Amino acid sequence: MKKIILFISILFTIISCATPKVQNAHFEGKFVYKISLPKGIDEVSDSTDYQVVYAKDSMLRIENNTPIGKQIYIKHIPRNRAYILMDFGATKLAIQTIPDTASENSNYHYSSLKGGEKIAGFKTQSIAVHDIEMDTTITMNYYPNISSKYSTAYTRMPGLPMKYYLLSDNEWVKYQIQSIEEKVLDINLFGIPSDYQIITFDEFIELLQQEEE
Repeated sequence: MKKIILFISILFTIISCATPKVQNAHFEGKFVYKISLPKGIDEVSDSTDYQVVYAKDSMLRIENNTPIGKQIYIKHIPRNRAYILMDFGATKLAIQTIPDTASENSNYHYSSLKGGEKIAGFKTQSIAVHDIEMDTTITMNYYPNISSKYSTAYTRMPGLPMKYYLLSDNEWVKYQIQSIEEKVLDINLFGIPSDYQIITFDEFIELLQQEEE
């Protein structure tokens, strides 16, 4: 159960970092992030180590494999609407979520740094991100040629986060881009299939509690 709660916490930590910030630059394609979990947390399988992000203009689809099944996060950026699609046993769920519209100004402070590093063949820039609540500063990296709106973390960076860290359950989880592929995507990737049941987040928590009993 602890592992299940950790993965849910990671997912909703990602969502809570999102803002409805709209930028002019558009990208269409696929990103793959490698996820490094905190030491002491056993991965269930290699598939939980990766996050796949599909971006099309102002739409996002983020896929994660977790111990309780595949989770898909779909967001329409300008409308600030989002759902989590999940196979929960034999039931297919679309969990309604409301991305946090609060400004990141209250959470993080950014400071430019000189230099950077090559990540997945792309030249990135370094940036110092200070978590005000935790009073912790971490060096991260971004790619200035792709908008940060295609990430749900640190959307005030001056480009797509390429290597970053998220605090989840008092542990820092590392995300690093493994590949970027620019290609045309099917619009149906960003819709809710008709066989999914739409529920609220509170209703989903009730299902988890019933499963545990």
